[in-house]
Amino acid sequence: MTNAEQQETPLEAVRALRADFGIDARRVDQVGRLLAGAEFRTIEEVVSLTGTSRRTVEAVFRALEPDLEPSGEGRRVARRHVGEYGRVFGEREPFGAADPWTESARRDPAAIAAAAELIAAAPPPVQALDHVPATAETVVKRARFMLDGFDLTGAHVLFVGDHDLSSLGLFLAGGAPGLRASVVDVDERLLEFADGEAARRGWDVRCHFADLRLGLPAALRESCELVFTDPPYTPEGVQLFVARGLQGLRDHRNGRVLLAYGFGERQPALGLAVQKALNPLHLAYEAMLPGFNRYVGAQAVGGAAALYVLRPTRRTAGAARAVADDPRTAMYTHGAQSVEAGGGLDAGAAARVLELGADSGGKTLLVGDGWPADAPGRRLALPAFLGAPLPRNLQDHGTVLVDLYPGFGASAVRALLASNARRAGLVCRNDLPFLKDAAGQQEFARLIGPKYRITRLLRSTPGPDLAFVLAEKAEPAADAGRVLGYMYARAHGKLGNGWREGLIAARKAAGGTLTKSEARAAIEASATRPDLLERSLMELPLHLFDELGRDVRRSVDQTRTR
Repeated sequence: MTNAEQQETPLEAVRALRADFGIDARRVDQVGRLLAGAEFRTIEEVVSLTGTSRRTVEAVFRALEPDLEPSGEGRRVARRHVGEYGRVFGEREPFGAADPWTESARRDPAAIAAAAELIAAAPPPVQALDHVPATAETVVKRARFMLDGFDLTGAHVLFVGDHDLSSLGLFLAGGAPGLRASVVDVDERLLEFADGEAARRGWDVRCHFADLRLGLPAALRESCELVFTDPPYTPEGVQLFVARGLQGLRDHRNGRVLLAYGFGERQPALGLAVQKALNPLHLAYEAMLPGFNRYVGAQAVGGAAALYVLRPTRRTAGAARAVADDPRTAMYTHGAQSVEAGGGLDAGAAARVLELGADSGGKTLLVGDGWPADAPGRRLALPAFLGAPLPRNLQDHGTVLVDLYPGFGASAVRALLASNARRAGLVCRNDLPFLKDAAGQQEFARLIGPKYRITRLLRSTPGPDLAFVLAEKAEPAADAGRVLGYMYARAHGKLGNGWREGLIAARKAAGGTLTKSEARAAIEASATRPDLLERSLMELPLHLFDELGRDVRRSVDQTRTR
């Protein structure tokens, strides 16, 4: 017998592949039926249509290869072989047939079309944040699941990360009377887009900035009845996003957390690792709906993910606090914030930063976990620094040096807002948007201008991939500048309180007087976004800083007439 005669035929290879999948061979059948059909299919199309991982789809393509015929990038089983493969793959119903929520979403094609337009107009995905957009149908399907499954009249729904725009989808699908949605995310572009689209349509969607590794904004804690999150698909990412969502739940007796998570059908160990990471939170798994979410991409998990319906128990609140108070700082699969990335300043870099920024005549506070143990100065963790005003025993430092390297650069403006020292320095990556060109540097200086004046901005210092920014306290301004400076110096407090007291202080500096009631009246007459008054500057998206500045200027003009 020749080697050619001994070689395995495509039909035998397919049968062997089915046997290897055991009772899960229906996945192979589903892929095979698509390829035996009339259409030419690419690997990407088959992954998307079947929800099967790219690895498995590629294995079926390889097994069938000698009996496939091409057209462009697509492949199908040659017509002369369709009959024999039809007997192997059968004629069963497709795996994962449409569920009630898919059918409900498809009954509203206008909502799906509107969701598609929003997704197309949204900022592009960021690989370093593990962004993979959900399909428009999935966005509407999620909304239908929430609106049909829960009474959301007067409810508050918290979206812990929302690159899929599911918060907007909730209103596209009809919403509910008195429904409010809040989005917390680290992506300023996304916050600006979602905020602008919601405002244009009159939807009550409120956007908050936060790096969830460092904390949940105070305004969102214990505030909602339902949480939705589609986190990075690492054990660290899923655990942290769910824990932050639990911190946002007001009603632990009736509230739910909805989690989108998927893993490849041949990689159950990954799914187990995530489920084990959820175990310390003492959540009941009320439901797990396979393949509920579909994505444009994410081929490693078949472009699909399950929907977990998680319900707190009596032990959940305390467990969530413990997890959230000690989060993993690396949780993504790509970039500087990935679980495989290194971090921290080496001794030489730290010494150079101290040389550039430390105040020889005063005390230095070192913020962040990346400083070498022998670096001189008092220490404070980054979450504690950004999460609350400095305690009294740490308020006497002339200089604050904040280590944002490598993965916390998105919090650069907030790091300066949290610093009330005479001098503040930041160490971060060299390639951040506010450092890369003159326009970004000018915008950064303008945003922080009411509080600090940027005196040094050194790229490739103290190392090739590092940058150092040094700021000195700005001189007290007049009128609106003084009010903003007062608010910036109290960045952790409620905007409404700082605004009121800032107006009173500015009027006093100008030689006049202003009562609290007069200041409140001026704010009420000037605030275009009253919902912002209960928030802090620390969580305010950067695109709203200009709007706040305009409102403050109007309020100053109002007080001049009193």
